[in-house]
Amino acid sequence: MDREEADRREAGREGMNGPAPADAARPAPASAIRLDAVVRRQGTFTLGPLDMTVPAGMVTGFVGPNGAGKTTAIKAMLGMVGIDAGSISVLDGAPGARRDRIGVVLDTVALPREWTAVSAARNLERFYPDWDRDLLDDLLARLDVPARVKVKDLSRGQGVKLQLALALAHRPELLILDEPTSGLDPVARLEVLDILSDFLIAEGRTVLFSTHITSDLERIADHLHIIGAGRTRFAGTLPDLVEQWAMARGPVSALTPEAEAALVGTRRNGAGAFSGLIRTADTAVFGPDVLIEPPSIDEAVVAMTRGPDPDRGRTRPTAAPAALAEKQ
Repeated sequence: MDREEADRREAGREGMNGPAPADAARPAPASAIRLDAVVRRQGTFTLGPLDMTVPAGMVTGFVGPNGAGKTTAIKAMLGMVGIDAGSISVLDGAPGARRDRIGVVLDTVALPREWTAVSAARNLERFYPDWDRDLLDDLLARLDVPARVKVKDLSRGQGVKLQLALALAHRPELLILDEPTSGLDPVARLEVLDILSDFLIAEGRTVLFSTHITSDLERIADHLHIIGAGRTRFAGTLPDLVEQWAMARGPVSALTPEAEAALVGTRRNGAGAFSGLIRTADTAVFGPDVLIEPPSIDEAVVAMTRGPDPDRGRTRPTAAPAALAEKQ
């Protein structure tokens, strides 16, 4: 997230069609979502044990390769699937207990195919005390979603944007997004990100953004949670990632046994060169022929999820929510 966007949030400007209702200002918990040692077994795949914290008032990017367990974890947070062990707290309640305070956008359009935006609003508004018809109309217009076209006749992009407009129409405290920009063209992606930026200006709003398009996270995310094979590989702010990890690149001939042992997710090419992720504390074991530079989110995700947990056998540092907020 850039400095300008951070300043906009800190200033607490009114967003999305005027000020939120007074009751939307209720104090938020320090952690909007917390998973402790969560396990869910699903066929041959096991999620966890997974520990995860989504700090309140921040955007947490939830990243990992396909099959890493992101969607399973989100469904468990929403109470859509059960867990075999551990505990989950969402807005200080059990999964599914705070539905009127949560907005959800899934990777598939979870609406009856015969509904339109108008009929969806008519059916959903009774469940949300803070439903705002004017806000919904404004969002549908901004996102160019036809109000009277059936869901089955909408494009994928229009379906995602309809879900987003409906999810925001009751001004939720917590917005959970599962691959919302996947498959969208660049214009539609920017429209969705702009709406999210407006949503985040409202003080206390929290977003969990699951995606594999890391450029989206570089634009709006404060906090990052990388998952691989059902387990946490990294959790912290984006500055934490750059502070704790680096990319090393150079000729394979420059690798000593000590340097090779420090690499995570090593890749080699036919030209005799290597690249891999290293902890910044290990830079001294590499010689002058090796280039050390900050990693991109993409590079970190690929390296951390290619092999065994890079922190297995080590104690993973965990920042308290208050400490995370200070870095915002």
